[in-house]
Amino acid sequence: MVQMQKLGRFKRLLGQTRKPNTDWKPNYGLLTRRKHHPLILNGYPQFDKPYDPDNRRTPPTQKKYRPPVPPPVVKASRNSSDYNEDNFHQLKSKFQFEVKGMFHDKGYLAEKEVFTAAFNLHLVGWLKIRSNFMLGHVQGDTYALSYFKKYLEEKHLSKEAGTIDWVRLFEYNTGLSTPLQYRHLYCEKDWRKYRRRKAHI
Repeated sequence: MVQMQKLGRFKRLLGQTRKPNTDWKPNYGLLTRRKHHPLILNGYPQFDKPYDPDNRRTPPTQKKYRPPVPPPVVKASRNSSDYNEDNFHQLKSKFQFEVKGMFHDKGYLAEKEVFTAAFNLHLVGWLKIRSNFMLGHVQGDTYALSYFKKYLEEKHLSKEAGTIDWVRLFEYNTGLSTPLQYRHLYCEKDWRKYRRRKAHI
């Protein structure tokens, strides 16, 4: 009984099987060739590509990260006889300053004037200017620092920006190695909200 059921099922399957269309695809019969499957790497089929030298290079996504090579440190000469009027501008220096006074409009105008003066002298470092004080750390060549030092000591600040009471310079050093600690000149802003600023008063 079981054999008769299997035989009937086999005949039905033969009746449902379509005959191959030899006009469209040749019928090899029992000598059917195997299908050519591409090579699978990481879930992607690898098809044959024409020769291209760029295909042999490692893609950026598979390259190992290597930190950039730091620039070589050039140590300045400590011998004072090596410098004269011709090459004295190559000597790098730094100093910090503290200024007390009253600066209008929360120190915005004074910040703009001091930043412009330091930026035009190609100094780098940071500035922190508020309504009643200034703090800063600047680095650059010796001539530029001497001009900026004179700008602070002679109180070259407009009346609209405010008034300077006294200036203190400290941490003065000459003969820095390059590259310098800072690469840009920036102002440290006060991003505290009014509620937090009021609590710190």
